[in-house]
Amino acid sequence: MHEGDASAARVGDLLAGWESELRARYVRRVERERGPRGLAESRLVEMLPVLLEALTRALWEARVPPSPAMLHALRVGQAERWQERPDADVGLLAREYGLFHDCLLELLEEVGARASLRELRIVEAVLAEATADAVSRHSANSHMHDDGAWLQAIIDHAPPVIFAKDAQGRFVLVNRSFEEALGIPRSRILGRTDYGLFPFDVAHSNREHDARVRDTHAPLMADEYIPGVKGVRTWFAMKFPLPGGARPDGPFVCGISTDITDIRRTNAARDFLLEAGRVLSGSLELEATLRSLAGLVVAHLSDYCTVDLLDGEGKLVRLEAAAREPSRQELIRRIMPYAPRVDVDTPLSRALARAEALAVPQVTPDWLESVSTNAAHRALLEALSPRSSALVPLVSRGRALGLIHLVWTRPHAPAEMEALVELARGAADRAAVAIENARLYREAREAVRVREDVVAIVSHDLRNPLNAIHLTATALLRRAGLSEEGVKGIGRIRDATQRATRMIRDLLDFTQARVGERIPIRPRPMDLHGLIRQAVDELLLAHPQRHVHVELHGDGRLDADEDRLAQVVTNLVGNALQHSEPGSLVRVVLRQEEEGVCLEVHNAGAPIPPDLLPTLFEPYRRGPEARTNKGSIGLGLYISRQIVLGHGGRIDVDSAEEGTRFRVWLPRPVEPGLRPERWGIHPSGTP
Repeated sequence: MHEGDASAARVGDLLAGWESELRARYVRRVERERGPRGLAESRLVEMLPVLLEALTRALWEARVPPSPAMLHALRVGQAERWQERPDADVGLLAREYGLFHDCLLELLEEVGARASLRELRIVEAVLAEATADAVSRHSANSHMHDDGAWLQAIIDHAPPVIFAKDAQGRFVLVNRSFEEALGIPRSRILGRTDYGLFPFDVAHSNREHDARVRDTHAPLMADEYIPGVKGVRTWFAMKFPLPGGARPDGPFVCGISTDITDIRRTNAARDFLLEAGRVLSGSLELEATLRSLAGLVVAHLSDYCTVDLLDGEGKLVRLEAAAREPSRQELIRRIMPYAPRVDVDTPLSRALARAEALAVPQVTPDWLESVSTNAAHRALLEALSPRSSALVPLVSRGRALGLIHLVWTRPHAPAEMEALVELARGAADRAAVAIENARLYREAREAVRVREDVVAIVSHDLRNPLNAIHLTATALLRRAGLSEEGVKGIGRIRDATQRATRMIRDLLDFTQARVGERIPIRPRPMDLHGLIRQAVDELLLAHPQRHVHVELHGDGRLDADEDRLAQVVTNLVGNALQHSEPGSLVRVVLRQEEEGVCLEVHNAGAPIPPDLLPTLFEPYRRGPEARTNKGSIGLGLYISRQIVLGHGGRIDVDSAEEGTRFRVWLPRPVEPGLRPERWGIHPSGTP
């Protein structure tokens, strides 16, 4: 199974096929335990199928604690395979189950299986029940129930922390794991209460859990946060009243605790980085990306955060600052003008130059002095009360983009700082990609804006000389005495200027649409039948050898922009004439549809390749005629679509061996009581 598969699967589903692997792994571990005080042989090998079946069933049931029926089946299964060895040490028996527990967790980690906290609790509960059952069977056979040394040997070999407290909350029993976790010998623990071992808030929470167990006479599972030799750790505690009848001063409380700190941190880190990727990919705007980054850091990692980016001159510019506490937001914003200098040797400039994170577990006056630019800056930093700090560069493609500065108001141990900086580095990596994308998007958008400004200016300025050429050519054609060649030449000049004028109009319309403004639509009552006839007649003047078959059905009255729809009809029919053989027929059909009208333009030319159809209405899409300078600049269909959309309609195309068909649907507003005279025309019926 691949690691990705294992991480997505439920642990219960994985265990079903792991018997042979666990058996081999467990046997190897037993071999390493051989020795004078180790395992001579193991009886647990025969129990592996029973244990795996019980674990799989409990994980599928997903009950915490596991169901009584499942635990009963586990005890029955172990009884069937139980073989007593008179020379067996009960402590070694407990160690066997501990070795199996270790093998199982190692295998889960190696294949990348992400066990949830509930699944880990179920595994611990099942193995605890199996161990207790095995020990009780051994005890029943060897008559060692009252041997205190035997009981202590059992719990000392158990990997979890095990303890018992009397009715006054005094520890009366602890195991070796308890001593190692607290770094305190057993002699200094027994007889003392939680209040004598832990800070008040920790002791008070633990005693509340104990009280619930005594009051309810029922087991309790809870997370407890206990300080020890590795700092404050999170322990999953299973507490239960000691069985054996009521005591005059109340029952004893026993507990089995497992350190789940690393699991919790791993899950929290995974969740944080997933959220960072989601949040930072949510926008292509640089300001929004930086705001999201700073907000994410103060929400999950530090008390304060500033973000500085390198500008085009290689200087750091402070672009964002955030505080976890809303009341401190104004204070952190006052630090915005004090961006670090890269031309001075400071911890910040060194972290940026080396592109390496720098952790400062304990902020000192010398540190504050080294990162301050002047007395006012130093005073602001002191007002923030920094106790720990971290500098994390933003690096993309091996190039430093800037720096994130994290500040905490309490000191951190080096190990704790290392974990926090690692998370900040993961967020910085994702942020660097988002910042680079935002910058590229801004540059591309600026380049498009400049190009469109140039197109708009040049196109606007070209119209005046083209109008002058067109008027002059028209005037010359009206003069008498011109030769036939002269008339043809001047006619070509006039036609060329008209074509250039149409191209300029398309460029201006395109520029207007691309900068976020809609092509202006000025609807008024019009007759679509007359518009289509006029547009087709004008096109046939330029193509006298072609034939266009026109069918106009129903009512052509519409509220629309006549000039803009004339552009649409001219573009579609002109394309049909251009992209079909000279002797072929072009058909133009207008018919009524529900709540609107549909215009179809069909030509019998070669089909459009399927890979071009999805992009046909995008700008600058030109056909093969463009290579022979017969085509347009590729804006006609784009502008036609914008005009149709501006009318609230739609346009589409299909193309096959029998030809290509464009369809335009335009809505007809339903206005009861309107008279035909409003349009100044009479119904023409079906031609």
